[in-house]
Formats: sequence, C-alpha cells, structure tokens
Amino acid sequence: MLIDQGTKEFQAAEKAEAELSVRRRSALACETAFHALVELADVLIEQASHAPADTHDARVEALEDIGRQDLANTYHRAKDALHIGGYYAQRVGRLQADRLREISEVLERELRKLS
Repeated sequence: MLIDQGTKEFQAAEKAEAELSVRRRSALACETAFHALVELADVLIEQASHAPADTHDARVEALEDIGRQDLANTYHRAKDALHIGGYYAQRVGRLQADRLREISEVLERELRKLS
C-alpha cells in the first residue's frame, strides 16, 4: 500500500535527519575547538611582535618563525583533522577525538604559561 511505503520513507527520513543533526553538532564542536587554537596562536604571535597572520598557513609559518615548531605542528594537525575533516567533511572518528584531546592539553598548558 502507498501509506506503508510513505510511512517507511518518512521513518527513513527521520533517521537520516537525526544522523545529520549529530554530524552538524560534531562539526560545530570541531570548528569551535580549532578556533580556540587559532586564538591562542594569534596571541602568541602578537606577543612575539611578529606580523599578524591572516591565513592558516601564515599562522603555521609565524609559529615556526617565533620558535614554536611544536605548536606549528599541532596547529597543522588540528587544522587537517578538525577544521577540514571534522568541520567541512563532517567526519567524526578517532582522528578528531585524538586531536580534540591533543589541543585541549596544549591549550591548558599554554594558558597556564600566559597566566
């Protein structure tokens, strides 16, 4: 019957919408966490009296220029996993979870230094 087909299709659409909602929330979480790292990088670059960076690549270069290769590597890895993979591709996986954990630890450590 058509009503059965319509009901099944509606249920499938509800399930897909729920999945999309989770992906959108995860994507936003990845982007928000990455943005915290962007803000930290900008503060450290400014404190070192380096010219401001206006792109992700420029931030990586500036972090390298000020002797923060460790943060440059973290930034690059987080950009790929969280900004590109998590936000744009809406991927939710081990890589995103690992990078979230990594930048959380980095931010905590760096913020303690700034205090």
